[in-house]
Amino acid sequence: MGLATAYHLARDGRRVLLLEARSIGHEEGSSHGPSRIIRLTYQSEDYIALARASYALWRMLGEEAGEALLVQCGGLDFGPPDATNLAALGQAMKRAGVAHEAVDAEEIRRRFPLLTPPDGVVGFYQADYAMLAADRCIELLAAGARAAGAEIREHEPVLAVTPSGGGVEVRTGAATYRSDSAVLANGSWIGPLVAALGVSLPLTVLKEQLAFFEPADPREFMPGRFPLFIQRFTGSRTFGGGFPLFGEPRGVKLLIDRLGPVVSPDDPDRTIDGGRLARLERYAAETVRGLTGRVLATTSCRYTLTPDEDFIIDRHPEHEQITIVSACSGHGFKFGIEIGRILAALAVGQEPGTDIGRFRLGRPALAGAWRNDV
Repeated sequence: MGLATAYHLARDGRRVLLLEARSIGHEEGSSHGPSRIIRLTYQSEDYIALARASYALWRMLGEEAGEALLVQCGGLDFGPPDATNLAALGQAMKRAGVAHEAVDAEEIRRRFPLLTPPDGVVGFYQADYAMLAADRCIELLAAGARAAGAEIREHEPVLAVTPSGGGVEVRTGAATYRSDSAVLANGSWIGPLVAALGVSLPLTVLKEQLAFFEPADPREFMPGRFPLFIQRFTGSRTFGGGFPLFGEPRGVKLLIDRLGPVVSPDDPDRTIDGGRLARLERYAAETVRGLTGRVLATTSCRYTLTPDEDFIIDRHPEHEQITIVSACSGHGFKFGIEIGRILAALAVGQEPGTDIGRFRLGRPALAGAWRNDV
């Protein structure tokens, strides 16, 4: 989201410096890998509106580079009738005019014979489900920002951000920079940085993992034949999911989200937990036909959750020249390019033209986040 902000600001003719603690495209956060879901199936019209805008901007970014960043493949949301948020998905899509079809277990098996949902599940098929080429999205945002004049400095962590008159002073180990405004978009590492500015965020950082499974016949798992899917459960925020073949490694990407332990953002451990991998292997065997059972690759990432799992997008309550964005709660990547546009507007004192009320610091779920005793 910080990179997308730099991209939009630079294209608007602003002088931009992006400070990256690691390298562009690093694998220590939440944005790396060959693919991410983009979808319109949300239980809130706010998110549906953000998703629609994001589809358009990702397409534009790809078209400018002469390539497709979205691979449309259609997708399913399914689970027991009382699964968490499942009914709300259908209601929100209906209100927002998102075309979708109701399906049950029998219909899912008929359309997609490689899926084996349990009897009694219900859900929705939505044709606009797509995969984003995540690593390539990052590369093109960086290239576009640089081409428009942005300066990007890698391996330069920010140590402190301090209001200075009507502007901002930003200190790193290499230099001190002064600017009219700053956008703080450092993901799971944002807590200490904003705490020094009097903002205490109730964030939970999870260490998550997923795996790529070998298909017996890769042709059966290509986009258009095998769908994206999210399987929801009753009384749980945990969900399972799967992707068609795309990028490297050439395996079927499967996951069970929100099982990971709570970790410090600075925890360097990316070791794959054998017990959770075994659970995912059982889930793969129960849910998808046509896999050999061999795991081709595994990877770990960070989830940074707010209590209500909504994002944080807001100006600092006291210092409006500082904008804060974080806690993407595991579903932020798809919206990154649109949220970057919103942040670019906030950074220069403009209104973004999009209602961000549910993402403000003052909402009930973040009660007490702002204190003025620092």
